[in-house]
Amino acid sequence: MASLELIASLPETRAAEQARVTALEAPGPVAKAAAKLRAQQDAQRRNDLLPPTLKLRLDRAAGWFVQTLTDPVTAETLRRYPSEQQLAFSRAVTAYLQACIES
Repeated sequence: MASLELIASLPETRAAEQARVTALEAPGPVAKAAAKLRAQQDAQRRNDLLPPTLKLRLDRAAGWFVQTLTDPVTAETLRRYPSEQQLAFSRAVTAYLQACIES
């Protein structure tokens, strides 16, 4: 069985003392840079949470609804359906059919 005797006293160390924290009156350049970086990362995190924007419009000449998915931060087009080539083909076919009907 283990003995329940007291452990011999350990040498005193400064680690056992309570640390005193003093408030800085003005943050140093490292603290300012860290705060700026933290703010940029927080802003990027918020932007990453924004969902893409879906826009629908009717292309009357082609007779198709065009769906455009854009990034809300950069306004860059992520996806588009139908493509511009498909719309051009559809416009040409529609114009041809209308010309046939009118003549």
